[in-house]
Amino acid sequence: MVKTYISQWLYTFPWSQVVTGFWQKFPNPYTGHILSEDVYDRTITNDQIIITKRLLTKTNKIPRWGEFLFSRGSASTIAFIIEESICDLKQKTFTTVTKNINLKSLMTIEETCIYHPDKNNESRTISEKKVIATSELFGFKTTLETFAIQRYKKNQELASLGLEFILHELFLPHLPLPTIKITPDTRSLSSKLSAKAKKILKSSNNDSV
Repeated sequence: MVKTYISQWLYTFPWSQVVTGFWQKFPNPYTGHILSEDVYDRTITNDQIIITKRLLTKTNKIPRWGEFLFSRGSASTIAFIIEESICDLKQKTFTTVTKNINLKSLMTIEETCIYHPDKNNESRTISEKKVIATSELFGFKTTLETFAIQRYKKNQELASLGLEFILHELFLPHLPLPTIKITPDTRSLSSKLSAKAKKILKSSNNDSV
């Protein structure tokens, strides 16, 4: 069974400003793991829909218990991500879909994010996110999927904070940034997964990964 995680984020900025800030959010202090971004295709349709495709590269810090898997599944710890977005100016919806194009022998992670105005307050924007983590690696499927979701929870929060930072710089430069609490990181869960992974590695030394 694949692992799925759904979350929301409320931006106190109108939809048009959030979309504008989205294209300027790198670099920012919260997402140093993003190395580069490149737009390689953009189309504007007759009905005011903007379709954009980008290539993102980011670092993937591998936990110690996962180094064995990566040495056999891939020599790289750099993730290459394809991001396809659809911006509907009439309906005021901005949808992004991101998916890794390397490291698939270990894991596939697909995120869908929809930005739309808050129905109760047009001056605010709601971001709805859904991520699906899938691994077909025998013996490690559940461990990898669970770890991926927990890491995503931390990274998506940092990504949201990064966009908040850029929005304040662009549209409220005269005001200090609001105090935002960050939830606990994944160290506790990683420790539990590490113990589980070590047991799996010990019992599968003779298996082919």
